[in-house]
Amino acid sequence: MVAFNNLNPRPADALLGLMAAFRADERSEKVDLGVGVYRDETGITPVMDSVRAAEIHLANTITTKVYESPRGNQSFTASIEKAVFGSNDGTTRDAFSTAGGCGALTLGMSLIKRASPDNIVYISTPTWPNHPHVIDFCGLKSSAYPYIGTDRKNIDLDGMISVFKNAPSGSAILLQGPCHNPTGVDLSSEEWSAVAEVCVENTLLPFLDIAYHGFAQSLEKDISNIRAFLEKVPNALVSYSCSKNFGLYRERTGCLLLKAENSKSRDAASTHLADITRAINSMPPAHGQAIVATIFEKTELETQWRKELELMRNRMIDMRKRLSSAIHPKSNSFDPSVLNSHNGMFSQLPLSADSISALREDHGIYIPDSGRINIAGLLPEDIERTAALLSDYL
Repeated sequence: MVAFNNLNPRPADALLGLMAAFRADERSEKVDLGVGVYRDETGITPVMDSVRAAEIHLANTITTKVYESPRGNQSFTASIEKAVFGSNDGTTRDAFSTAGGCGALTLGMSLIKRASPDNIVYISTPTWPNHPHVIDFCGLKSSAYPYIGTDRKNIDLDGMISVFKNAPSGSAILLQGPCHNPTGVDLSSEEWSAVAEVCVENTLLPFLDIAYHGFAQSLEKDISNIRAFLEKVPNALVSYSCSKNFGLYRERTGCLLLKAENSKSRDAASTHLADITRAINSMPPAHGQAIVATIFEKTELETQWRKELELMRNRMIDMRKRLSSAIHPKSNSFDPSVLNSHNGMFSQLPLSADSISALREDHGIYIPDSGRINIAGLLPEDIERTAALLSDYL
């Protein structure tokens, strides 16, 4: 008999709890700066017109709901491979469709566990809270490396490189692509080059998490440093999420990309990825992947999608500028102009736990305990009040 009563309850997920508390709050002036989803100027996370058109096309042409292969929709994976690497020749690469970016992370970490059971995965301080959760779930150990300086603007490159140089050979390092979560601070081309150099010298395995492609400057500019980095390292894993840039949150549309130093290594790793996929979900999901594939296959839909993505990006940039201009910290210890140097949806504010609690309880401003705010959660009419309240606690 399975003794479930021997299990101790796990603590609730803090962000999910924050979301529930926001929904239950009946105040009309409440503001959700916590949940990591894009919202338009009306407060809605919309279905993109290009996505809707692709779904209509699929509804009119689909002939079967039979399983995909373990790799998933090959048109989808080829499109993501090209978006990341700039080509999809697949010489020493492979790609697997996954259940969202989190599924890609889990698949990749499971492969690392099989290849090197005692491997250490280095993650940035701070990072997305689910990163250590996935690493632990896959039975791996994690360790931290410093990420940003006290100015909340510049990368602590010396600290990062020092940790990487002292990491055991073969260790994995988890790096985020554009729009670092939670800081919004990204590596420059020179910093990416320095990290690539230490990866090669110390035989480290980079695992790149790309969840906000197109949210920083443009699709091309956001990925240019990533491509240059991947050209320099012999082995790499890349998790790619379509939740944000295609608005496919609930469709769980992701991809894991593998780069190996030779075809023999690639082929061996691919058999393990297929085997792990079989155990995790037997066959990967298909609907969201088919939407993305359709958009990339049809020039008019890709053009439309790019325009919609640009509008989303520009809205976030505008919200950043307006919030930055409206914040006037009472303590003068925080320079709000730093927000304009950040990319994507997130920035991390130096708010104490008591301040975050007071903002939530007294004013209906919902912010995670980390101080991370979602710029895309702001509505134009919320900026002045939100900025004034933040100013009181900064």
